Amino acid sequence: MKRVDKYFSRTGSLIQLMIISFCLLAIALSLWKLYIHQQHSAAADYKLLAAIPPEEIISLQKYKFESWQDYVALQQAVKIFTNKEKGRGEEKREAVEEALRALQAQLDCKTDFKNLDWSIVSKDIKKKAGQIRKILDRYPVYQPGRYEFPLARSCYYEDTFGADREGGKRTHQGTDLFDKKGTKIFNVCSGTVEKLGWNRLGGERVGVRGEDGNYYYYAHLDEINPQLWVGKKISKGELIGTMGNTGDAITTPDHLHFGIELPNGEWLNPYPFLKVWEFHKFELTGE
Repeated sequence: MKRVDKYFSRTGSLIQLMIISFCLLAIALSLWKLYIHQQHSAAADYKLLAAIPPEEIISLQKYKFESWQDYVALQQAVKIFTNKEKGRGEEKREAVEEALRALQAQLDCKTDFKNLDWSIVSKDIKKKAGQIRKILDRYPVYQPGRYEFPLARSCYYEDTFGADREGGKRTHQGTDLFDKKGTKIFNVCSGTVEKLGWNRLGGERVGVRGEDGNYYYYAHLDEINPQLWVGKKISKGELIGTMGNTGDAITTPDHLHFGIELPNGEWLNPYPFLKVWEFHKFELTGE
């Protein structure tokens, strides 16, 4: 009888252990799926932000500073809707644009975003505007003072993200900012130095994992700040190094290749963010 009790006791313990293990595995899988979903969601949100023309952000921050996010959310929601409806009738497009002007007029009168008369637009536009408004708060890449333009003065750069490199073998995953050799380069976002030193393409380069989770890449440096090391905490505005043309840029004029890699491994077009950060540094604050 004791042997039977002992057998059932062991069997019960084994079953309990299996149930606990199964529950822990289920929790781990759920957390992993949530993590992957959040990364994909963040990537989609950042791409939406990168698709906003920087001149629109700049104009609204100049003239509608206190509520620029509200105006951006409205404009982008209507733009997305009208692009989807393109070719389905001029009257419908004009009606939507008229509704946009009416909502903007309400914002001009200091009406809170949530209290706008949303009945004059479709539920889809209202929903999309609300989503964009939340994204602008969640990822403050366009908020004045939150990020730093990487140079101490304005310089020449174009939007070449996605352009062919090495005869089409790869694409350009960043923005090139041109100035003279030795120009100081500064960190755009507080974080931790993750990579530092030489590689074939980037030459002397520094990679910083920002506090926002993104990876900020500074390549073709002439010299790296000797005060940096892998694992060092680095502040926004701290010296990264100086401009050069090391790595595969040896035949090109001196420039900084600046890249932004999202946590899911996708590279994001940095051009629109740079234009807004440049405006913040040299016009909005008058440095």
